[in-house]
Amino acid sequence: MQPPSEITPLCTLCHKHRAIQRYTRGGFDEMLCASCLDRMAVQDASEDQLLHRLDLARRGQYDEALACLDAIWEANRHRDHTGWLARSVASERAHILYEAGRYEEALQACEAWALLGFENVTDRWFVGSTKASILQAIGRHREALEAFEEAFSHQDSRYASGIPYYLPRLVELSEKVGQPVDEKWRRVAEAGAEDFAVELPVRDSLGESMRALAAMTQGMPSKREREWKARQSGGDGGDAP
Repeated sequence: MQPPSEITPLCTLCHKHRAIQRYTRGGFDEMLCASCLDRMAVQDASEDQLLHRLDLARRGQYDEALACLDAIWEANRHRDHTGWLARSVASERAHILYEAGRYEEALQACEAWALLGFENVTDRWFVGSTKASILQAIGRHREALEAFEEAFSHQDSRYASGIPYYLPRLVELSEKVGQPVDEKWRRVAEAGAEDFAVELPVRDSLGESMRALAAMTQGMPSKREREWKARQSGGDGGDAP
């Protein structure tokens, strides 16, 4: 057995594989495994050109922005072991097409994005919200609400801190079809409140309570953040949330 000082540490990012090399960039300085080193490399390659793509889209050069996105994918797809780049490219493609007003293409891109799977439920909520925006743009408000509700119906207590952020979206989509927020969402809103150690505000309607909760919890520490701070103050270390 190796002495403790000689045991290779686990990758800081995935916590699954042995770290092989230190990765340092923009304040991030950690030991990573081979797969996560590739993950960070493809992320760097994409983000290094992000401002250029955004500038192209801002100037209405949507095809050029899409071509730049395609080039990033083709140059780095061979090392996209986790699927992060595929999802990132699919997401950006849907948003560029949406900004271009090419809504049917954007809808197809969004559906292709969803087929790539989700790292967690908040990613699913984001895809659902994006699809809802596209459907709203072409006047399909009922379908927009259904798309978001389907995505938001997938809940995971580990990500309850993300609930309040998405509640106003649910309220807005419900209002667009002329109906109040369904009572079935009350328990979800309460779970979001619990994560921030507050009560769901009492208002004249569930929708207004949801909006109030979203406003109240902005900038507040989530359960995970509070627990991490408690461990730090107790000298227990651990990864930041």
